[in-house]
Amino acid sequence: MSRRALVTLVALTLVGCGQPTATTGPTASPHHTPTATPKPTPPPTPTPLPPPPNLPGAGGINVVAGFSAYSYARRAGTTTSMAFGPDGRLYVATQGGSVEVVASPGAAPQTLVSGLPIALGLAFRGSELIISVRGSLRSYQLSNGRLSGGHVVVAGLPVGRHQNDAVLPMPNGDVLLGLGSTCDVCNEPDSRNASVLRFHSDWSFAGFAVRGTRNPYGLALRASTGDAYVMINGQDNLGAQPADHLLRVVDGEDAGWPRCWPAFPDGSLHGNCGGVAPPVAVFTPHSSADGVVIYDGGEFGADYADNAFVTEWGANAGGPIGRRVLRVVLSGSGASEHGQVSDFATGFSHPLAVTVAPDGGLLVGDYGTGQIVEIFRTS
Repeated sequence: MSRRALVTLVALTLVGCGQPTATTGPTASPHHTPTATPKPTPPPTPTPLPPPPNLPGAGGINVVAGFSAYSYARRAGTTTSMAFGPDGRLYVATQGGSVEVVASPGAAPQTLVSGLPIALGLAFRGSELIISVRGSLRSYQLSNGRLSGGHVVVAGLPVGRHQNDAVLPMPNGDVLLGLGSTCDVCNEPDSRNASVLRFHSDWSFAGFAVRGTRNPYGLALRASTGDAYVMINGQDNLGAQPADHLLRVVDGEDAGWPRCWPAFPDGSLHGNCGGVAPPVAVFTPHSSADGVVIYDGGEFGADYADNAFVTEWGANAGGPIGRRVLRVVLSGSGASEHGQVSDFATGFSHPLAVTVAPDGGLLVGDYGTGQIVEIFRTS
């Protein structure tokens, strides 16, 4: 903001000199310079927003003020997970066991791999594409726009009511994998179930990151801190309890299932909860709060840095529960970390996969319609 110097007025006094008997002449009047009126400080020029994507609007999707929704791709199938490859293209896993690629915004999805078991997780580690399919992890190499390999790197994962879900490469080369329970509530014969597992970069087992997670569907990395977060689906047989919840991953912690659960909406723990880690944020019971990404783009503005975005797939029994994207503002640290939850986008059939696009937009894959929506800041 510019500053102006104030003009100082100096009065010049003229002294008359002469003989004692002389008559003193009149004193000359000082010359006054008027003070300049300060000009108002102009308002700061707002940072111009990037142009919105050259895409058609996504009809029926409602977003918070200042944002708009566009149709990034259609007919992508039952999208379960998405990630951008090192070539800048969007790769998509589907429940039907295929891997698709969207070469550019607005392009039609092309199938690269098909015939896999149910695929619920997908992530890149350099040029390696890791796919989490029912009972195993598979590794592909991306070269010249093609995928090769597909060999099993982790086999024999126990499955049942749930299976292995999201896969997340970590900055140190390790890989996290969410593995769901075989039941709603039970004592698992295989300790790997209902856990977040850790593998070394060579795929040797490195231990348990989190136990007691029932169905740890989504995993996300907070790039600014190197921390991972996991989305956990609560059990079904307790009516309006328990809540689905978000937890920061700390090796060796216990999320409580099946003996303890967080309540909605205050996140208080109920049951036999000794040694159980409290939730960072809680979500509507039975809403299948599944997909999660920590926003690390610049397009949404500073207020959205390190916010989590969570997709609620909705209830298996149908009805209006869920079917939306939520914003979670994270604050605090350690045991005092807390997430403030609010609606961000509604109007989906069953939103599930979520990721951040290279242009800073938020991509949401609608499992129910096969549409991939990009949400972009427009004001």
